[in-house]
Amino acid sequence: MIWTGYVFDCLDNCECDTEDEVVHCHNGDRTELALPHGQRLRGFPVIGLTYNNIVRLPDEATLLSKFPDLKVIDVERNPNFDCDSLSDYDRVKIVSDCFKNVSEISRVPRIFRPTRECDLSCQAARHYAKLHEYVLHLWEILKQKYNDFDMDATLRQVQEFFKEVVRRVNQFSTDVQVNLKKATAKSAEAEEATPMPELRPVDTEA
Repeated sequence: MIWTGYVFDCLDNCECDTEDEVVHCHNGDRTELALPHGQRLRGFPVIGLTYNNIVRLPDEATLLSKFPDLKVIDVERNPNFDCDSLSDYDRVKIVSDCFKNVSEISRVPRIFRPTRECDLSCQAARHYAKLHEYVLHLWEILKQKYNDFDMDATLRQVQEFFKEVVRRVNQFSTDVQVNLKKATAKSAEAEEATPMPELRPVDTEA
């Protein structure tokens, strides 16, 4: 599968996407952001922590010491997040649901078990396509929540980062869609096999 070259497991069952330069830590029971042990985790300006139970993030100095390239953390859909802590962050922009500033955002699904209709390659293609879709949507959310990109140095860097990401994601998503169609067609043409269990998320905590 070509997609696994771009994503690897990191932190506490997160996915580090080196193509989009985003750490995906969605859909869990996390109450805090796990920090890298030992060496720093470079090359990731964005961390997505949607649909968890994050209360507070590490202080800004700690975040930047562990993630030197960090610019944005997305903590939307963390119902117990401490909104008062937002004032503690300047160089890192925190995207949240605070102060009724709520955007539409969907869960990023896990990789599902293969079925006769969609084998492992097909399921992986669907999952990684959703990761790319999240990144594109996050950029739209940032544009809604911030209107002073020209006035803030960090936001100018964020803007340039996302412009480049959008360009690469659009190209990569096109490639993913082509491979998704190929994988789906290959699964459909395969000989009938023993039925697999119903579609369900893979348990990554075992």
